[in-house]
Amino acid sequence: MKSCIFIFLFIFQISQSYSREPLLTDIVDKDINITASFDGAKIIIYGTIDSKLYKDTILIINVLGPSSQLKIRKKEKHFGIWFAGNKEMEFFKAPGYYALSSNIEDLDNFNDNILKELQIGWENLQMDTNFSSNINTRDNYKNLLKIFYKNRGLFHIGNNINTIGDTLFRAEFILPAITPTGIYSIKSFLFNSNGKLISTWNNSVKVSKEGLAEDLYDYSIEHPFLYGLLATLGAIIAGYIGSEIFRRI
Repeated sequence: MKSCIFIFLFIFQISQSYSREPLLTDIVDKDINITASFDGAKIIIYGTIDSKLYKDTILIINVLGPSSQLKIRKKEKHFGIWFAGNKEMEFFKAPGYYALSSNIEDLDNFNDNILKELQIGWENLQMDTNFSSNINTRDNYKNLLKIFYKNRGLFHIGNNINTIGDTLFRAEFILPAITPTGIYSIKSFLFNSNGKLISTWNNSVKVSKEGLAEDLYDYSIEHPFLYGLLATLGAIIAGYIGSEIFRRI
């Protein structure tokens, strides 16, 4: 029922100036607030495709989180124990979150040049690094970054675009509890069956912290040593109080 209401509102709000666009999209919640009890959220996208094109088109949705600067190191095994190696690569414009969805099973048969030009797919994202190196080395570190994101729920690939009726579609992207704050860019691409770009549509979602969560986050960034010290002290005090309470019961 809720989905039907959203779809109705989406159709109702489409102005006549956009009525001839082959692709239209919108976001259910464009502002996501992270509170102390935040355990994740969803980016929900609704859209419509021109009914004349619907059956013979390919839809791809790319979601990029706010850019961040990350250092990736390879693990090395010494005497049967894994350690962080000395070699590292620093990414200056790595998206803090990445997701891609399509209405087809995979993009293996798609035109690689078009995917690279539009930066569709993890392997086609352009990320500046701290030093020049061969392509294989960059790809290896980029793959390590992907694994890092996957383990934290910050990377999703799939064909979870649900069609509704003849021209409508809906897609969901899950944000984990540790999702980074900032502006999330959502780009939707519509191609014909031959891989020619027909239309694009851009949306954005703002993820921000509020209240005490925002203050704690800002303090942890500005004063990391003191924040860690206070967090440790608080844990010790809480443990002591808890043990005293159970001892006296």
